[in-house]
Amino acid sequence: MLKATFLIFLSFVIFSFNLLAADISSARLKQQVLLDQACEKDRFKKLAPRRREIYQECITVFKKSEDICKKDAAAYNGRRINGAPLFYELPSCVKAFEYREATKKDK
Repeated sequence: MLKATFLIFLSFVIFSFNLLAADISSARLKQQVLLDQACEKDRFKKLAPRRREIYQECITVFKKSEDICKKDAAAYNGRRINGAPLFYELPSCVKAFEYREATKKDK
């Protein structure tokens, strides 16, 4: 389930960049996709412990079914109320962001 969520997100990222493909060279676009994938892969790893906590809390405290708890944990993406999502400060994410910003300036 976590892989499916991850793949859906990557598809969205790729689709978003396809909309901009006319304005960005295909080489830069491919590089951006690779950088974004690396960022999300690293975030996915960092979010894993919290997802396990969410699953355990769901089972033990809220007494929900295993399927519901798996879905709740898989859906967690590090979003915070009134705050930036978690782990976009990772080096791979900073690199992806800076590359995107440089691409905007080159237009």
